[in-house]
Amino acid sequence: NYRGITSLCAPSKVFETIACKALMNCCSRIISAKQHGFFPKRSVTTNLLEFVSTVHSSFAKGHQIDAIYTDLKSAFDRVNIQILLAKLQRLGFSASIAQWFESYLTNRFYHVKFDNAVSRTFGSTSGVPQGS
Repeated sequence: NYRGITSLCAPSKVFETIACKALMNCCSRIISAKQHGFFPKRSVTTNLLEFVSTVHSSFAKGHQIDAIYTDLKSAFDRVNIQILLAKLQRLGFSASIAQWFESYLTNRFYHVKFDNAVSRTFGSTSGVPQGS
């Protein structure tokens, strides 16, 4: 996956950090405590530790364990922005918050820089910025 990393100026990074914290606070009531990744103290490592603990405990009791792990390859590259915005509204986010996300995620333009070469500018119709 060669999706570019977004470079933002300092004020934009500060604003994005504030928006991210507010969004995470809202989402913490919706997202299961079993969700690992993208949350403080709930990483891939904690997921594996919890899974190994569950397997060990279940085997000790003679219980069966079934697990399904998925890897949503390039999931953030393929986010349909209109579906994401509709889901935010269904989850109770206000129209003004949804409009802010829409303005943030749409009409984004990029270019690729490699050494001294720079590509032509192009737009993106799906996905969310990475690395900002």
